[in-house]
Amino acid sequence: MIRWNGITVKLLLAFFAVLLISFAVTSAVSIWLVRSALDTRNSRFEGEQLNVAAALVRSSYRELWDEKMLASALQIASGPMSRTIYVLGADGSILMHTGGPNPIPLPPVEEEPLSSAVKAGKTVVAEAVSESGSPTLSAAPVGGDLQAKTVVILSRENRRDFILFTGIFRNILISTLVTACIIVFLVSGRMTSRLRRMKDAAQLIAKGRFDVRLSVRPKDEIGELAESLNLMSEELGGLDRMRREFLANVSHDLRSPLTSIGGYVEAMIDGAVPEDKQGKYLQLIREQTQRMNRLVSDLLDMARMEAGQVAISPAPYNLTEWVRRLLAGLDPEFRKRSLRFELTGDPDDIWVMADPHRIDQVLSNLLLNAIQFSPNGKKVEVFIERQGNHALISVRDEGVGISKDNLERIWQRFYKSDKARSAHAGSGLGLSIVKHVLDMHGSSVQVESRQGEGSRFSFELPIAEPPVTGRSKLLKTPPSP
Repeated sequence: MIRWNGITVKLLLAFFAVLLISFAVTSAVSIWLVRSALDTRNSRFEGEQLNVAAALVRSSYRELWDEKMLASALQIASGPMSRTIYVLGADGSILMHTGGPNPIPLPPVEEEPLSSAVKAGKTVVAEAVSESGSPTLSAAPVGGDLQAKTVVILSRENRRDFILFTGIFRNILISTLVTACIIVFLVSGRMTSRLRRMKDAAQLIAKGRFDVRLSVRPKDEIGELAESLNLMSEELGGLDRMRREFLANVSHDLRSPLTSIGGYVEAMIDGAVPEDKQGKYLQLIREQTQRMNRLVSDLLDMARMEAGQVAISPAPYNLTEWVRRLLAGLDPEFRKRSLRFELTGDPDDIWVMADPHRIDQVLSNLLLNAIQFSPNGKKVEVFIERQGNHALISVRDEGVGISKDNLERIWQRFYKSDKARSAHAGSGLGLSIVKHVLDMHGSSVQVESRQGEGSRFSFELPIAEPPVTGRSKLLKTPPSP
């Protein structure tokens, strides 16, 4: 069904308008050129006909032809039926004419250009008479002392040729318009059918059918659009899978500690826990609560970052000291897994210009990942080194490593590799938060990993000079001589 506001009708109208304008310009130029060519040809032909007619009239007087013989000779010389030859006397009277019973009427002798030919003896070639749509007139003196003084040729040949040309041109125009409309209708119909399929596919994708795929051939702009829709469907399908996996993981991560906390609390209420062990159970409840707090904080941070509601407040601070405190705070986590940790790099403290709380969040996530994916008894290393105007910070573990296929995907929200999903808990948001925070600092994170040997995450921050305290000023002041 054709929609009157659809692309098919618009293309037809646009093409029809372009075609009409093109034909109008072409017609105007063609008509001018054809008319000029016909006028030139007709003038030359009429001049030759005048000479032939005048010679025949002179021959008729010299050889004593009768009027019928002269009329026949002039009729043969006049050619097509669209011409009439008149032989006029000195006063402009008609001595004879060709053209049978229906000759082309002769205009009054008093009117130009016939008056100049009859009265002044001038030669006139293919001049238009005054009446609109009238034939052209050519006239010339016969010459000699004869009764016949002027030969006049009236012709509609030029007009007939022009009408023939305009008729052919009109037929070509109509044929071209019809053919063009059919071609545009077929092409636009095929184009709109592809667009309709894309619309249907987009509606299915909007309803959650991410398995929809469109044909991308032919490889034109619509094919590129179809390819983009296919890519969008594939990406949305991947995000939907990660969303479902995330909901499953978060549900599990929330249900497990809640179940544990509920069990511990009920046991304590029922008196099943001796008083000397209640402290241990309270510690377990605290750990499970902290675990849920980290999960909820990650979710809130990710949502705020994606909404652009998180701002950083860079300030100069002692990065080395913050890392020491962070490692000390994570010491219980390291002890649980019998892991060793080291802070290596420059022996002097390094100050950087960054948001200390957000960078602390980055390092916490990287260290917690290292703890989760490191086998018991292994080592986690934090390396800080000054390199020019920047500080290089890296976190290296001796864990399971990351496959090459997963290296580019670990920054996606909710993504967790198969090995991580099967053996470790977590929301899959930590590395995504790391990337967002470092992007806000204008830094990028690099990862190097080999399966079975571990991973190294590295990033850079701009160096800041430590503040000068009053004591350091006093130490730097040279003694008085």
